[in-house]
Amino acid sequence: MTAYKALLVAAAVLLAAPGATLHAALGDAPAAALALPKPSAELAPEDVVRIVIHALGSNDEPFADAGIATTFGFASPANRRNTGPLDRFTRMVKSPPYGVMVDHVASEFSEVVYVGDGAYQLVHLTTRDGGEVVFAFRLSRQRDGVYAGMWMTDAVWPVGP
Repeated sequence: MTAYKALLVAAAVLLAAPGATLHAALGDAPAAALALPKPSAELAPEDVVRIVIHALGSNDEPFADAGIATTFGFASPANRRNTGPLDRFTRMVKSPPYGVMVDHVASEFSEVVYVGDGAYQLVHLTTRDGGEVVFAFRLSRQRDGVYAGMWMTDAVWPVGP
């Protein structure tokens, strides 16, 4: 198994079993993989969206599809059940309408709007080919489990150019 495949398998194990420690799931993977951003109760919704957008903008840093792995790591458990596992999520993110998010060249963020227990934020992206698109992010603060108190992404959808 190549180092890349081993890393993806380790990431999938980590993301499927949130209680596992990052080090245990990745084993001897490159040190860069250990530094991927992770959900935290200290992060506000706008922090989560910025982390995800930045990760997707430099998708292959520090390793191939690290940005997509980071994005999946910030997906809520309900979102992961609908879009995972990681290999399926990766295919989805690289396909329309989401593919333009990967390696985009610029981003602008709206203010966060709070509605009940949720938060919404718009992100205007300039794509690699110079196109422009706006995506809406819906996040919720997790109520229980290993992610209790953490803001995570429930859904992302395009709202227009």
